[in-house]
Amino acid sequence: MSALLNTFYRFFFFLGLLLLTWSIFLNISSLMLISSDSKDILPLPEGSNEIYDKNFETINNLEGLKSLIRSEIDNRNYEGIDIPIFIDDIVRKKYFHQTAYLAPNTNWVLKIFDLLFPSKEFLTAMDPKHLVKKNHGICNQQAIIFQEMIKDYEFQFASIGFDIKIPEQENFGHFVSAVKIQEDWFYFDSNMEPNYDRSDPSIFSRVLEADKGLLKKLYPEYDFSLVNKDMIIFKDLNIFPAKKGVMFQKITQFLSNFSWIFFLMLAFVLRYIKNKINLKRKIL
Repeated sequence: MSALLNTFYRFFFFLGLLLLTWSIFLNISSLMLISSDSKDILPLPEGSNEIYDKNFETINNLEGLKSLIRSEIDNRNYEGIDIPIFIDDIVRKKYFHQTAYLAPNTNWVLKIFDLLFPSKEFLTAMDPKHLVKKNHGICNQQAIIFQEMIKDYEFQFASIGFDIKIPEQENFGHFVSAVKIQEDWFYFDSNMEPNYDRSDPSIFSRVLEADKGLLKKLYPEYDFSLVNKDMIIFKDLNIFPAKKGVMFQKITQFLSNFSWIFFLMLAFVLRYIKNKINLKRKIL
């Protein structure tokens, strides 16, 4: 028994030291990375016709973006529906369509999960603090930023998810936002930037009713002949839409930095038990 405990003690002790060394190495390496190697700012794809303004690349923190938006809203005396429309304009200008990823320089646990389950996209940026540093993002990422800005203005907000069957093509998977002004809900799609009257509340209700004509007008490149209401889901009322994803990324970051503590503590517990057993044997 004592020999077995000693074997486990040595194993967990050296594993803890290894993880401690690895964590220190990764954190020091991360601090030494040259900023030009960052993947936060990418070039706009050739041929893109998106509403994108390069000037927004310098705004890389939430406080700065919120301050700009609040200042402009106050200066222009915007109220009601004008506020979310303006925020939608800002998000359209700040981002173009491309998936934004985390750089897991120190989060090796998250990297392992991403390698084991690549379809889960664990490295996709979800935290607004990370996304605001980017100049690109897909539909749900741009919606996260839009909703993060909207919640400062005491409007109710929600998400709308699409999973529409398209004949002879992949499903139309999409993610947009909705904002409630007084008694009406309004539809916002910062990512695909469809051309419609954003101040018209009927757009929201018609989308949820799976109005084929309207959907075709909003997204003319898709065939919505098979669409029905069950393929369009209104969800997450006043709830951050990526709560579980961000929590998972934070937990794996914590484990990456501090899992060594658990193994060293376990090693010392085993050593204590081993010594106690040996002491009893000597007494007997």
